[in-house]
Amino acid sequence: MKKKFIKIGNSWAMLFTKTMLEMMDINPEIDSAEIEFDKKVLIMKKEEQEK
Repeated sequence: MKKKFIKIGNSWAMLFTKTMLEMMDINPEIDSAEIEFDKKVLIMKKEEQEK
């Protein structure tokens, strides 16, 4: 899948479709995401909630 960046003010953003969020089991209204970098690879996953 290819996605383009969009300009928002002085920043750049990438929109995530509903399907993409569902595949990661992320509800953007209540969940947060954890972002990691491995060399030039961005890894994003649902942040685990503390129990």
